[in-house]
Amino acid sequence: MKARAQPPSRPRLTPEQVDALNAEAYALRMSDTARALRLAQQAHEQALAIDHPRGLAYALLRWSLCEFILGQPVAPLQARLDRAHSLLEALGEIDGHLDALNLQALIQARQGDYEQALHLDQQALELARLHQASHAESRALNNMAVTRLTQGQFPEALELLQLSLALAEHHGSIVDQAYALGQLGQVLQGIGEMELAAEHLQRSLRCARQTQDLARQATSALDLGRLLSKLGQHAEACLLLDEALTLSRRTGNVNDLGQALLGLGQSCLARGAVDAALAAFEEARPLALSVGDSPSLCSIEMGLADVWQARNDLPQAQGALGRALAHATKGRLTALASQAHRALSELAERRAEHALALQHYKAHHACEQRLLGEHSQQRLRGLFVRQQAQALSQELQAARQADQEKQALLTQLAAQADLLRQLSHEDALTGLANRRWLDLLLEQECERAARFRHPLSLAMLDLDHFKAVNDRFGHAVGDAVLRQLARLLRDHCRRADVVARYGGEEFTLILVEAPLPLASQLCDKLRQQIERFDWRSLHPDLHSITVSMGLAGNAEAHTPEALCALADERLYQAKGEGRNCVRPTGLQGDSR
Repeated sequence: MKARAQPPSRPRLTPEQVDALNAEAYALRMSDTARALRLAQQAHEQALAIDHPRGLAYALLRWSLCEFILGQPVAPLQARLDRAHSLLEALGEIDGHLDALNLQALIQARQGDYEQALHLDQQALELARLHQASHAESRALNNMAVTRLTQGQFPEALELLQLSLALAEHHGSIVDQAYALGQLGQVLQGIGEMELAAEHLQRSLRCARQTQDLARQATSALDLGRLLSKLGQHAEACLLLDEALTLSRRTGNVNDLGQALLGLGQSCLARGAVDAALAAFEEARPLALSVGDSPSLCSIEMGLADVWQARNDLPQAQGALGRALAHATKGRLTALASQAHRALSELAERRAEHALALQHYKAHHACEQRLLGEHSQQRLRGLFVRQQAQALSQELQAARQADQEKQALLTQLAAQADLLRQLSHEDALTGLANRRWLDLLLEQECERAARFRHPLSLAMLDLDHFKAVNDRFGHAVGDAVLRQLARLLRDHCRRADVVARYGGEEFTLILVEAPLPLASQLCDKLRQQIERFDWRSLHPDLHSITVSMGLAGNAEAHTPEALCALADERLYQAKGEGRNCVRPTGLQGDSR
């Protein structure tokens, strides 16, 4: 029977070409997310094919980011991001580490775990300041401010955004200025300063339009359109909201699209277009559900309640407000919970349910007290007015002094950077790969072997009677034995193989492109080299050191965990059969 022809394989790229794919994916993430995702997946495939760990890490990171933007399920996205984050840390990639922290924080915020989001953003902020990464510092400040704003903590959000804007202006970053100005506009709306809010949102939109960041353009147009709708400027508001909707559909950003539909629905309600508002809210709701956006879900349900009240369907309105309050409570969104309680109070009054109306009004009042306190609005307005050039100059001067101190620290750390990077994936005693690095490389090799249908074998080896060596000669000699064994393994393995210390006196070999019979022969040669070595060079009475080996191949165990378990099981078999042997053996008879 004639064999079926295999499709031609894609030509392998160089590491530089993989890096270029990742860079292009990052550049397109906010303008053409679907294409950026395809580029990241291609970079991932090629990085595996050519064993390019840095390219693999960034491909996984960009892949996760694009899926987050497109509103994909969190579980596989999070698993992929965790792998990227671990690899980037191990490689000492500061920029990648910062990007991964940022994305981890965004995921936590979207899921409503605001404390964890703030914790991750604080880590990113400290790391960015240590390495003088101004863009990452501004981004972390912005993200922390957004979380504080979502929680209704206006003073904290305002202070963070003032720092972010000053930093962005100092470094001349138009994108960072657009983000900070946009969020400042949201805070100013929250404290009733509508004219100042409009001014800041207009500045944000002007900055955004000077960039290629379509997502930022959409958000700035949306925020300004919403505000103008509240101010009764419906014609201009509709133009901006349509612009935001068009840009969001173009980028494929699910969150931005949902926000644009929400804003459009609210604008339609404000001008009395109830049917159009209902259609916009109903299209927005599944998008918000898909990404778990509690604040948007709450606002959508309150918008739907207004629609049902306009149609005089009070039971439907009450149901929508009940769902809004549930979303606000689940997400610990005090400001939105306050609005929902007030709306429920007014609806109960309209239905002559006076006791229920009073109950919701008291809950609304309690929320307001928690949010602002007695004089919070006055304090916030004063805080904003006191933002003067002299204060900013003092802050920047302090920042420059702090930068000088950090530079002295960085000079000291630079001498240790290579060592730290090395220690992150090397065993301190033997210089071999450590357990953490082994786990990452084994996962990578298993995935590559499965993708290209290549053989892969894993050997677990253990020194025979090593406890007796330590007991008789002491731990100093025992450590010398482990170091010498590491040298023998490294010197007699192939260059492509991975040699790692698994723990204690146990070592692991990843034998790439090696089916089980070949791997068995390679391991037996190693066993013989170890047995023949003159161990008396380490101590006159140390006559012999031997090892037992257990071996498994990917033809019989298809995951890293299964490979390790099977190799470990066969190692115990080798121990039980007299030690100083390989199991299973690829030779005739015993491997000794």
